[in-house]
Amino acid sequence: MQNPYNLEVYKMSYELSKDVILEIENIKGKFRLQEQLLGAITSIPANLMEFCSMNKPAQQSEKLRTCIGEAFEAEYWLNLCKDLELIEKTKCEQFLERLIEVRKKLFSLRDSVKDRED
Repeated sequence: MQNPYNLEVYKMSYELSKDVILEIENIKGKFRLQEQLLGAITSIPANLMEFCSMNKPAQQSEKLRTCIGEAFEAEYWLNLCKDLELIEKTKCEQFLERLIEVRKKLFSLRDSVKDRED
């Protein structure tokens, strides 16, 4: 069992989640979009917490696949917010850059877990 607070990817995704929440809390009339983005972006650190409770590499790998999927979904919603001008373009691009870094770290962590599966 790992301590999630020692994982750089957990720290990065948690901070990104907080920043996105604060940015979109005042968007008016787009509740469904907010709900979807918040669900995707907050699922990444939440699933990493669960990942750390698992001992079997196959379980850990599956949890990381979920995180990666949520990262792709969050990217979609952030791009939509940017294109609809619900989040200022520069701010949204910063979120996207951070999200892509998180996703790269998730892939790397998944690869290291998969190596233990073999």
